[in-house]
Amino acid sequence: MIPSVEKQTNKPSLVTRYETLRRKEAEELHGLLDSLGRVDGLPADQMEQARDALFHADHPYLIVLMGAFNTGKSSIVNALLGERVLESGATPTTNRIAILRHGPALQRTTSGDNETIFYPHALLEKVSVVDTPGLDSVFKGHDATTRKFLHRADLVILVMLATQAMSASNVEYLQSLRAYGKRIIVAINQIDLIEPAERETLKTFVADQSKQHLGTVPEVWMVSAKWAMEAQRESPRNEELWKESGFGQFEAFINKELSDAERVRQKLETPLQIVRNVMTLALTTVREQQDALADFRRSAQNVDRQLQAGVREQQNTVRQQIEEIDQTYAEAIRRGREAIGDTFQLSKAVRLALGGVTEITGLGGIFRRLGAQTPAKTAFENRKVSEPLTQIPAITDRLGPRLEGRDVKDVDDLIGYTRKELERLPDSLQQKVIGKLQPPPSYDRTIMRSGRDELMTTLEKARNVEFKQVDDTVKNAIIILGVYEIAVLLVGILGTVIAASQNSGTWVIFLFGMLVLMLLGLLVMPLAGKLLERGYAARMRAVKDDYGQRLDKAAQEQIAYGKQMRLDAVAPFMRLVETQVSQIDGLKTELEAHQQTITSLEKELGLLKE
Repeated sequence: MIPSVEKQTNKPSLVTRYETLRRKEAEELHGLLDSLGRVDGLPADQMEQARDALFHADHPYLIVLMGAFNTGKSSIVNALLGERVLESGATPTTNRIAILRHGPALQRTTSGDNETIFYPHALLEKVSVVDTPGLDSVFKGHDATTRKFLHRADLVILVMLATQAMSASNVEYLQSLRAYGKRIIVAINQIDLIEPAERETLKTFVADQSKQHLGTVPEVWMVSAKWAMEAQRESPRNEELWKESGFGQFEAFINKELSDAERVRQKLETPLQIVRNVMTLALTTVREQQDALADFRRSAQNVDRQLQAGVREQQNTVRQQIEEIDQTYAEAIRRGREAIGDTFQLSKAVRLALGGVTEITGLGGIFRRLGAQTPAKTAFENRKVSEPLTQIPAITDRLGPRLEGRDVKDVDDLIGYTRKELERLPDSLQQKVIGKLQPPPSYDRTIMRSGRDELMTTLEKARNVEFKQVDDTVKNAIIILGVYEIAVLLVGILGTVIAASQNSGTWVIFLFGMLVLMLLGLLVMPLAGKLLERGYAARMRAVKDDYGQRLDKAAQEQIAYGKQMRLDAVAPFMRLVETQVSQIDGLKTELEAHQQTITSLEKELGLLKE
């Protein structure tokens, strides 16, 4: 088409502007077709019209001849070309859409209901001419085929016979064509069969009837395909007969009234008009789907809230369990400190000192083999320090079943809820559900169990290792005390004896100093006990924190497993809603962008001039 426009107008600027707009329009139409193809529920005929918009971009201006069978549509085309390219006769010979396009030689190709005929004629460089089956053809499907092709037309020429003009069926055809919003020219054929005076009367009658039934008066051409063909057969063409045939109006319209700029503008406007109508319907469909999905989006959000609520409640359960364990540890620490305090009471200092002596002499070991207990062990047993620690495994063991119980209940509740929501989905969406709403075949309890050995090791450290350290520290402390007391005693006795042997009064001082130093050693024991209490409490708190962290880690892994189990159970519903909402929102944005682009293209086309 482009070369012919340049040849006609000799204005490269128009050709360049047309080519630029054509590329932009083609690119937009391709993108729009992709978007429209993803609109669920868009009628197939609307998609077909959108695809045909590209057909317009690839073809010159389309003049479509329509009318009842045997009105001479094919004869008119043959007369325009000056050769019998199309079959014509008294029976319905046109049983499909025939598109005549310019080509280097006569060539026919068929695709579905369409036959494309390439023919080397100057007229076809400017326009494509389309011949259609008769609207009242007795062959099944012709009427539907013709009407289906109507939306492709840039201009419709409704052909009537001079002897049957403005019949009831022709009035109906005009009304139908008007509904398509197409520019219409009425061609009254076979005027060679009526007198010259009758022609003007007939033309006036057609105009009046059109005004009466349509409210508008289309352009009316009085033509004779027979005379036009006879004129074309002479060489050179019989111009007088050609003018008499009325076919000069075709040439005038194509060569004069339809300027290149006008033809280009109308040609590019037609596909935009087509897709705008389709796009309006598509946007309406998408918005309706958005409204329908809004409720299910809220349902998905509700499911997510239930998931988060379940996790929060389990987190709270873990905190409560750890707090209970912390309190149990704290009770053990309190009792342990009291036991250490009991051991290092000042009233027991002398006994501790004697105990230290027995340890130095080895008698302590003998006594323990005979069943005697260390001071620390006696104190810890009296205060029942280990009793709170024995409760911790039971507290810990309650956590796993509590988490599991909440997981199972939430999964059942969520599946029940989402099944009801799925049943409310339209059938078209239900068919897109991938997977089934179902709980897992089994529940994995190994997560909590796998951490139990570490927890028991940590607990064992609190129950035995820490006690042994306290016991050893107490034993060392009383040994030091025993050594100290013995040393002070020996030094004091020796000093007193020497002073007394020398008749010196200083022996009293030695004796008094010995007693004071021994007493100071005994007084230091409660202070040592306080220091031991603090060290014991600090170490036990570290054990407690380690136990809590290990338990929390295992519990968080179990919670994460439970959360994933919930998500997997309702994944088909959540995935569907999320995907559909995302697609619909994105599709709406795409269509609105296409709408803006089309509006911009229409403005550019409005500025296209010679």
